[in-house]
Parts: sequence; C-alpha cells; structure tokens
Amino acid sequence: MTTLTDLINDLTAATDQMHPAALGNDWELVERLQKRRRVLIDTIVARTEREPITDADAERLRAVQRQEAMVAALARTRRRALAQAIAQLPKTVRSDNTLSRMQRAYRDGSG
Repeated sequence: MTTLTDLINDLTAATDQMHPAALGNDWELVERLQKRRRVLIDTIVARTEREPITDADAERLRAVQRQEAMVAALARTRRRALAQAIAQLPKTVRSDNTLSRMQRAYRDGSG
C-alpha cells in the first residue's frame, strides 16, 4: 500500500514538472499534470483524515503550495497578455444591413 509520504513524493514530483512547463508555455502539459495532481491531492486529503501527517510531510506540502502559487502567477500573466493582444486586434464593423453568409445562403436558397 502506498504511504502518505509516497503520495506526497508523487505530488512533489508532478509539481516540480509543472513550473518549467509553465515557464516554457507548455500549458497542455501543465493541464495534464494538474489532472494527475488533483487525484493525488484528493487521495492525500482523504488519507490525512485517517492518519497523522508528519511535520516533514507538512513542510513538503507547504513547498508544493509555494510552487503552485508561482505557476498560478505565470498563468495569470499569460492570460493578461492574451487579453491585451485580443483587445489590440482591429475591430471589424459590420453595418446593420450587411447579411451574414448564413443569412445570405438561406435567403438565396429560399427563393
């Protein structure tokens, strides 16, 4: 059976992979790691309800939280940059009397 310490080791390893992935803008890998980490976190939480956690393991979990905060900050920065880039795209203005391609297709097909 996997010990609580082993679960925390796995969580730490997954979190250690997340930071460089975020720095490299590999958000797909970050997402996969997050899914794996979610399962580990749920298991760790369930186990800590039944068995005590050592001070060393508690400190390792705090270290994981600090790394998570760094990744979250990188994600927020990326979202802000994307939002700014989208806001700077040229705005296209359609007049009210311009029909969309779909509307034209149905109008033309109906007779």
